[in-house]
Amino acid sequence: MGTIVISIVPMIDMQKITEQQSSMPKEFCLDGSTPEHEEFSLEADAVEVQLDHEPVQESLILNTEDPEQPEVSAQIDLAGMDKPVHIVSIHNGAEQAQAVPFQHAHTLLESLEAHNVPVHYQCREGYCGSCRTQLLEGEVHYTEEPMAWINDDEILPCCCIPKTAIRIKLP
Repeated sequence: MGTIVISIVPMIDMQKITEQQSSMPKEFCLDGSTPEHEEFSLEADAVEVQLDHEPVQESLILNTEDPEQPEVSAQIDLAGMDKPVHIVSIHNGAEQAQAVPFQHAHTLLESLEAHNVPVHYQCREGYCGSCRTQLLEGEVHYTEEPMAWINDDEILPCCCIPKTAIRIKLP
């Protein structure tokens, strides 16, 4: 599928726990004497190890696929036609404009990242507004309604896709 799963296993030094158990007296009295009978014991024979913290994350999933490559899963087919390719022209102030195609990615942000265009972002879901970008020309469609406030001439690349060829200005 294009993902790597890394398993993380916490290690407990069982030899150290066993050594600690063997060095502890089985029974004791507060005055240091040996108990006279063995009817009652304050500790069980086996020591249970209990962790006082949250469980450790046991796996890490890394995505290795390029979002601009077509998906293998079935998608709505428009009479045998490919998804349209929209050109995204990027202006970075004084730099010359860069043009990249958008076709298969789920969001404009994914497509820009696939083409090594640096875009500031945090949430990837339209909540924070840190990917706010100025739309100079064209139209976009929001796949998720953005929660962050944007002006009429701004878009959030993390939750939109181009409907036409677009021109954007990155901060």
